[in-house]
Amino acid sequence: MALAATAAAAGLLLTGCEKPAPGVSVFSGTTTEWREAVCWAFESSSLEPGDCAQDVITEASTGDGVARIPVLPGETIGISVDPKVAEQGWTPVIGQQRLTSTPLETTYFRFTYPDLQELPADGVLLQVVAGRGESTKGIWVFRLDRA
Repeated sequence: MALAATAAAAGLLLTGCEKPAPGVSVFSGTTTEWREAVCWAFESSSLEPGDCAQDVITEASTGDGVARIPVLPGETIGISVDPKVAEQGWTPVIGQQRLTSTPLETTYFRFTYPDLQELPADGVLLQVVAGRGESTKGIWVFRLDRA
């Protein structure tokens, strides 16, 4: 009987688990930050209007809970994504500017921030957006700060 109760409790614990969202790492210099997607469409091919995407970006603009990456002039900034993200296609975005003209299908991308002197004192948002065209599958948000 104790074995049956233990098995039932374990089953309840497993049903309460959520699938982990895919992750993204951003690094520069000696700092690396890894995060799960702040918004990921598990059950559909795209986030729908009213899903968490716009709320997440608005909240991130205040700086609360966003991973911060200090960046020095001329330093390379790297982005590494889970293979599941690469399969969906993904685009790095700073502010409202896409860093690539087409979605990437690789797990790694690197760039140098063009002019850190123009980087605002409170930093700039770096978004990693999974999906192609108007279809967004997931979003990650980081903040690049002047080191």
